[in-house]
Amino acid sequence: MADYFCSTVVQPTIPLSAMTPLERLILSSIFSSDTEGDGIYFYAEQGANDMPAYPVDEVRAALALSGDVESAAANAVRVELAELGEEGAYLQLDLSVSGWEVFFQSIVRRTPALPYVSIVSAWTCTKMRPDGFGGMAVLITADDIMARSTESMLDEMLGIAEYGPLGVEPGLGSHVLLRLCEEHVRATVEVVFETEAPDGLQIADVSNADIRQASLDVKAASDLSHEEGEAAFKAATRAISLAAKRNLAAR
Repeated sequence: MADYFCSTVVQPTIPLSAMTPLERLILSSIFSSDTEGDGIYFYAEQGANDMPAYPVDEVRAALALSGDVESAAANAVRVELAELGEEGAYLQLDLSVSGWEVFFQSIVRRTPALPYVSIVSAWTCTKMRPDGFGGMAVLITADDIMARSTESMLDEMLGIAEYGPLGVEPGLGSHVLLRLCEEHVRATVEVVFETEAPDGLQIADVSNADIRQASLDVKAASDLSHEEGEAAFKAATRAISLAAKRNLAAR
C-alpha cells in the first residue's frame, strides 16, 4: 500500500496583528505552525487538514474576541454554529470543497503590508507511482486566488511543443494586437509633459501609481470592437488568399 503526501509551506510569515483570534485558531488546526518574531509561519509536513475540528467553547470565545472584523473564517464558523445548536461539543469544518485559501484572502484584504500569500505544495508518495509526484503553486491576492499545478504546466508545454507558441491547435488561437505598456506611457509623459502639464506640476509628481491608474482608466474607457472587427476581416481575407495560393500551387 502506498501513502501519499502533500507537503506544504505558506509564505510569507503572517503577522500576528493581521489575524483575528478566530483566524489564528482555525489556521493553527489546518496547518502546523511556528512563531517567528511577530508572525506565524504555517506549514504542513504531510498535508493540510481539510476536516479540522475544534472545541465549540474555544470557537465561540475566539469569535467573540474577534469582534466585528469581517472574515471568511467568521462567516464559515457562524454557519456551522447555527447548524450545530447548543448541544454539540465540537465544531468541524469541511474544507474539502470550499478550501482554506479564502481564510488567507481575508487576511490579505485587510492588511496593506501583506499584498499576497503564496502556498507551494509538493506531492510525494512512498512508492514510485506515476500519479504520486508533482506539485501546486497558489497565489492569493485581495482580488483573486490563482493556482497552477505541474500537470497544468506540462499540458501547456505539450501544447506549445505540438502547436507552437500559441499552445493550441490552429483555428482556436488568440492573438494580442494591442498592449498598453506602462513603460511606454512613462516615456510618453516625458515627451509631452512640457506642453500638457499645468503650471506648478513637476514631472517627478507623476508617480508610477498614477501611470498604473491612468492605464487602467484608458483600458476601461476604450472600445476596440471596431478595430477587432477590421482586423478579423483582414485576417479572413488573408486566409482566403493563402488557401487560394496553396490550391493554385497544387494544380
